[in-house]
Amino acid sequence: MTGISRRDFLKLTAAAAASLGLARSGPAYKFLSSADGARPGFIILLFDAMSARHMSLYGYSRETTPNLERFARRATVYHSHYAGGSFTTPGTSSILMGMYPWTHRAINNGGLIKRSLAEQNIFSLMGKEYYRAAFAENLWADLFLRQFRSALEDHISPTTFKYLNKTINPFLGLADLPDSDMIYYSFNQFLLTGDGSDPERWPGLPLFGYLDYFRVFGEQNLDAPSQEYPFGVPYNNFYYFKIPQTLPDVAARIQQLAGRFSPIFGYFHLWSPHEPFRPRAEFVDSLPDIPILDKPHHPLASNQLSPAEYAPMVKLYDEYIADVDDGFGKLLDQLTAAGVLDNNYLVVTSDHGQLFERGDIFHSTPLLFDSVIHVPLLISAPGSKTHRDIYAPTSAIDILPTFLSLANKEIPARGEGRLLPGFGGQEDLTRSVFSMDAKYDSAFAPFQQATLSMVKGGMKLIYYLGYAAYPDQVELYNLREDIEELENLRDQLPGLAAAMKEELLTNLTAANNLL
Repeated sequence: MTGISRRDFLKLTAAAAASLGLARSGPAYKFLSSADGARPGFIILLFDAMSARHMSLYGYSRETTPNLERFARRATVYHSHYAGGSFTTPGTSSILMGMYPWTHRAINNGGLIKRSLAEQNIFSLMGKEYYRAAFAENLWADLFLRQFRSALEDHISPTTFKYLNKTINPFLGLADLPDSDMIYYSFNQFLLTGDGSDPERWPGLPLFGYLDYFRVFGEQNLDAPSQEYPFGVPYNNFYYFKIPQTLPDVAARIQQLAGRFSPIFGYFHLWSPHEPFRPRAEFVDSLPDIPILDKPHHPLASNQLSPAEYAPMVKLYDEYIADVDDGFGKLLDQLTAAGVLDNNYLVVTSDHGQLFERGDIFHSTPLLFDSVIHVPLLISAPGSKTHRDIYAPTSAIDILPTFLSLANKEIPARGEGRLLPGFGGQEDLTRSVFSMDAKYDSAFAPFQQATLSMVKGGMKLIYYLGYAAYPDQVELYNLREDIEELENLRDQLPGLAAAMKEELLTNLTAANNLL
């Protein structure tokens, strides 16, 4: 008898685990022909790192989002919508939990939800009346889907829509095996973290490091410029993908789910326009040059870049957004033609934005200026043909209670979100909305070093807690008159600054007391 190879064993183990998962989930959905087949479903489409401040939909000077503007004609558009945090972990988890990061405690790079709260995720709360499917191209977001796997009928593998069969990390396929969280942290973040280009990021074991180095560079170099992709094929640090392939495939998957099951609850988290910015050739140099404001360097910024140095990165990011928007337009047409939007809510949003100012770039930053936390939110109701604008402040934590209300589900008392205006809630211009960054703090202890922001009544407070280089500092901006956040009004409006800081810290203290 021929012996079984290690590769064959892993394949068989993965297949067995998948079979057990299907058996465990049982008939947790209803076919479209069931009595309540007309009940509306929900589809969340999240574009990672898409800043509202770089979208022509929200008034940006470059025409980056014509297709999202087309979608807006049939949707409710939220103009003052804020992420829970400045990067994927707190940004995504706030959507999925309906809580601020100071409560659910997913605050660190690649962190997870506080175990005692994890069952209050949006998939569990929607219940088995819905066929629940979820996909995340961002592996940090996929960690939450693994954490919530018992509440999913279909946890779509993060490699499902990759380009060809080439991955930066050969152990990514182990993500579907039991104990996949431990596999991710051990293999993907320790043993095989690098692409060989940076010796300091080579894997933990030298043997694996050198083998992976030669494997990656011995294959076709998809990072090299090509006629289609002048900056290389897009990738998410684990595998390569192409937007014109990925988004139609995602649309086809949604169409398949909606055609077979009803109602559905689908979450699709796309990597782009997250860096590295790699637009297709047709979008490169497709947008005009614009001036880049020279904002003062911030004491907590990590770089000393000038506007001239920012400009090429900003333009490339904008071109990448335009590329994503083109893909979204095709997805929208595909879903519309198939009738999917006739009985499903469609939500378009992001987990955070990008920063190109004050000496910092991207979003691994303690700075919470609007470009990194002001994100898009558009929602179309089933069969909607009308447009509505909402200017009151809203938060990522509002999506969960709104969906539960629309689905006639109970909203948990521990949640911190409100019903969104236009879908059961009222516009409240005096409401306080919070965001935070505390990636280097312990998830199990009171906060020692964090940046927190609060938007209320057109004003925005940013509070810096525990930074030696900027101790206990407060910044106050009037977003209605100073959208670029250039004039710190802390000293001109000390009473308002003190009152907003007190409200913010009261909320933070209450969260710390729940530990």
